[in-house]
Amino acid sequence: MPQSADIAVIGGGIIGMSCAYELARQSSARVVLFDKTMMAGSTSGGSAGVICLHDMGTIYAQLTLLGFERVRQFARQHEIGFQPWGTLDICYEGRAWPPEPTAYTRRFDNGQADSIYAREQLDRPALLERFPWIRPERVLGGVLYTNQGYIDPYKLVDTYERLALETSRVDIQHATPVLQIRQHDNRITSLVTRRGEWQVGQVINAGGPWGAKIAALAGVDLPLTPNRIQVCMATAFDDGLSAAPLTGVPEAVDGEGVWCRGELGGTLLFGQHHNTTQQSSLVDPDYVNRVNDSGYPAAVEAVYSRYWNLPKSVYLNGWCCVYGTTEDGFPIIARDTQLENFYHAVGMNGHGMTCHAGVALATAELVLRGGSVIDLAPITGHDERLDIAPLDAGRFARGELLSFDLR
Repeated sequence: MPQSADIAVIGGGIIGMSCAYELARQSSARVVLFDKTMMAGSTSGGSAGVICLHDMGTIYAQLTLLGFERVRQFARQHEIGFQPWGTLDICYEGRAWPPEPTAYTRRFDNGQADSIYAREQLDRPALLERFPWIRPERVLGGVLYTNQGYIDPYKLVDTYERLALETSRVDIQHATPVLQIRQHDNRITSLVTRRGEWQVGQVINAGGPWGAKIAALAGVDLPLTPNRIQVCMATAFDDGLSAAPLTGVPEAVDGEGVWCRGELGGTLLFGQHHNTTQQSSLVDPDYVNRVNDSGYPAAVEAVYSRYWNLPKSVYLNGWCCVYGTTEDGFPIIARDTQLENFYHAVGMNGHGMTCHAGVALATAELVLRGGSVIDLAPITGHDERLDIAPLDAGRFARGELLSFDLR
């Protein structure tokens, strides 16, 4: 006899696990989560766990506020490995100094010391004194966002799993891929897994870069593309460096932007990033090369050595993970366009760790109440609402892609 649940979540990374927690926290629904591997075994585990601003448009900025609020809460109440080492925006010649506050800073900075927008402006001497590994050429100064940093992805996902299980309404099925999605008329009726069939009321696709494959099981063509992302590292401890903030340089590596952050133990992590689908990085997430291209660490070293002075550090191979990306760089958080009880929470374009709580709250609002609006007044102190209606899956077919606003 099939087992049953009110809501099924497919995907056990940070998005799926936080969605399962929110659904159980806000309702009496019985929730089952299917994870094809083990906890954080795919994109979430390969993530650098960066918690920073994503001021690329109002929706992203609002999702960031919700995500940071949850990180602050969990950092107080649980051990999630949050390291608030900051984000450093270095201003080089060619940019205005001092920088003007962005529209998002003016809109969302509440002036509190614990805000994600809290910042310290450093003139050139102060910047170089605090971060002596930065080469002084062309440097005008910098802005240090003091409360940003990174979390341990495994600890964060584990915290959500533990809290979800404590509700007694969530069943976590690790190492249990969904193999078939059965339907009748325009509804999903059951999911077939390696451990049998589950009759389900509603289904959430939180499969990250596997999201399009999950949708295809239901006969749905989802405009989501897996992109391979490389991360390498350097032995900065050889140069006495530790607790380095998230920062970057004004130059691409092989045509890709690259961020850098410190890691516990004094290493540095360098990772590729792009905000939209890149055709050159398309992969099948089930058959992807998990190690760096042979020349990638050397290419990162060649660029970063022009801006940073780390003469003893050795640049080493790291790993690769896969992000779910979209053509316009915005996520898909919406009811499916064909199946009335199928929902998608995918396409975070590398921003999932920061934005995850906003995505989970929005998904719970959509699934439990059919709504699209989240009240942000408790965070901002003024009338502010997140509306996820523009994040529907049909916008790509309609040619109504969203645009970044980097003001």
